[in-house]
Amino acid sequence: MRKNTRLLCLLTLSATLQAAEPPKPLPLLPGTVTKVSDGDSIEVRLDSGPARVRFSAIDTPEYDQPYGTQSSAALKAMLPLDSKVELEVVTQDQFHRYVATVWLVADGKRININESMLHDGHAWAYRRYMKDPKFCDIEAEAREHKRGLWAQPVSDWVYPPEWRFLKNGEIRTLPAPYEETREKCVAVLGLAGAATY
Repeated sequence: MRKNTRLLCLLTLSATLQAAEPPKPLPLLPGTVTKVSDGDSIEVRLDSGPARVRFSAIDTPEYDQPYGTQSSAALKAMLPLDSKVELEVVTQDQFHRYVATVWLVADGKRININESMLHDGHAWAYRRYMKDPKFCDIEAEAREHKRGLWAQPVSDWVYPPEWRFLKNGEIRTLPAPYEETREKCVAVLGLAGAATY
């Protein structure tokens, strides 16, 4: 009985130590930008062939909503064709796109384009999928400083998923955008971060 107890303690300790290990970094896929599709998706050429990429944790205005064309133009300026990038792939979505953090690799530097788009006010924190409150912080700072879409009239601040629902007739009225706060953004993390692309 004593041997079994010791064995159980050792197994429990081993499992605890394994659980406490920091998560392993996601693998990086090097590639070259071949197309900027819109404000949050690109096409790249990888060693394995062409791939479509959806930026993780951010969502940009649709083409037909206010600031949609400006958001796409901003991404095109950040990632000109033939830019060298590294994809930190999170998953693959229902459209077979890689969902990733996109790093621009230039002049010996690595720039997180997902965060840059958010920081400059060209994107919203994608509440349904993000898992880190830093995206709420970055969005709130951009809003406070009236960068990008946040410099537009408040009536134009329409969260892209709500715009899509409105277009599809799934909702009739939009929430008041001026009531959006960092606290509300963080409050949905527990629920939103559980979603999968």
